Amino acid sequence: MNNKIRTILLICLMLGTLMFVCGCSGAKDPYQINDEEDFSISVRFDANGGTFTTNVTVMTDSFNASGLPTNGAGEAQIPLLAPDDPQRGNGNAFSPVKNGCFLLGWYAQRDEAPDGEGYVYSKKWDFEKDRLAVDPDGDYSASEPVMTLYAVWAPLFEIEFYDLGKDELLDTYSYDPTLVEVAVPSWDTEEGTIDMERFPKKIDHTFDGAYYDKEGTRPVDTDTVEHCGIIDEATGTVTGHSMKLYVDWLEGEWYHIYSAEQFIDNASLRGHYVIHEDLDFSDEIWPNSLMYGNFSGSIHGNGHTFSNITAEQTNNSKSYAGLFGNITESAQISDTTFQNVTFTIRKGTRVVGTNFGLFAGHISDAAQIQNVKIIDSILQIDSGIYYTDDSEYIIGLVCAMGDMTTIDDSGISCIAVGEAPEKVLITITDGMVDLEIVSE
Repeated sequence: MNNKIRTILLICLMLGTLMFVCGCSGAKDPYQINDEEDFSISVRFDANGGTFTTNVTVMTDSFNASGLPTNGAGEAQIPLLAPDDPQRGNGNAFSPVKNGCFLLGWYAQRDEAPDGEGYVYSKKWDFEKDRLAVDPDGDYSASEPVMTLYAVWAPLFEIEFYDLGKDELLDTYSYDPTLVEVAVPSWDTEEGTIDMERFPKKIDHTFDGAYYDKEGTRPVDTDTVEHCGIIDEATGTVTGHSMKLYVDWLEGEWYHIYSAEQFIDNASLRGHYVIHEDLDFSDEIWPNSLMYGNFSGSIHGNGHTFSNITAEQTNNSKSYAGLFGNITESAQISDTTFQNVTFTIRKGTRVVGTNFGLFAGHISDAAQIQNVKIIDSILQIDSGIYYTDDSEYIIGLVCAMGDMTTIDDSGISCIAVGEAPEKVLITITDGMVDLEIVSE
């Protein structure tokens, strides 16, 4: 294309000022310069209530029609560039914006609305296909555009989020539907957490689904939200730009776990875990928070195995210790096998007044422990523990206190380890461990 595009950015006030200066100083205004250089065919872009990011409301392109291809009527065919086209060299400098709105497009026809309120638009310009047809021998002036393209704006699409079955607004998200689709939250298999996308978060709750209706009969069953807004490009109008979505939640912090690292990274005493793969903890350190804290969450093992876990009791300020310190009444652990677990009560550990077990220090009678197996595992007691003949302690193969009847302890052995002047003698009775310290 051998024509040259010259962009003149101006505001009416600025133009008036330029003309005034020309009259006083004898200098030529930009339009006179364009006319003299045969760039006399102009197209004006009117931001039409918005502004360009250069902080002006109108910009003008001027052309020289000579040498351009012509149509069957002998008219020159001029391709136009959108104001924000990257071919201009810095498209962001000419991006049109209007607060709370998105750009529907550029329209060549603007007429007053029949009711006198605002305008109606037609002839949307297609910058890929449309061409401006002009008489190459016509008499033109750069200051008088042969066409004005008007920016047509529509209110941003809105989604109002509510709890399912309720009318209390959680949050509102506004967006340009021509640039952005609203994705439905999905599980991140790399992190084990849910990516909420543009949906709101709710404290101590996890997203479980979204619905188009308050009653929950029309689920959002696609990857993106189907907004009810309708864009009519022919007339430059939008209907139904605002809609409601109703969100259903799971109570608590839920995670979908695919690796041991994910489980460690998201370890929480209140966490709820859905296990999708066997987890190998060979290269991981079992979380102290689980060993000593009050676990009130859940583990849904789905038949998978936690293997090669090494944990050590070293904290003398805790009354309970095991893979889980205290499994509370609201906790659930199901369909999970723990294999090759080594739990060690280390040298220097105070056992006086404590409750230890390989699986837990205490399991509430109300906790739901179903189909949990422990196999090929060892409870180790170091000979250098802090112990006296009248020590009051409880150590169990599975747990020290609580309901341990749902877990078979036959896969757990208990041994004494370590070097010390004394040695530990171990007696197992009904799954409970009795210690005796004797001199070598």
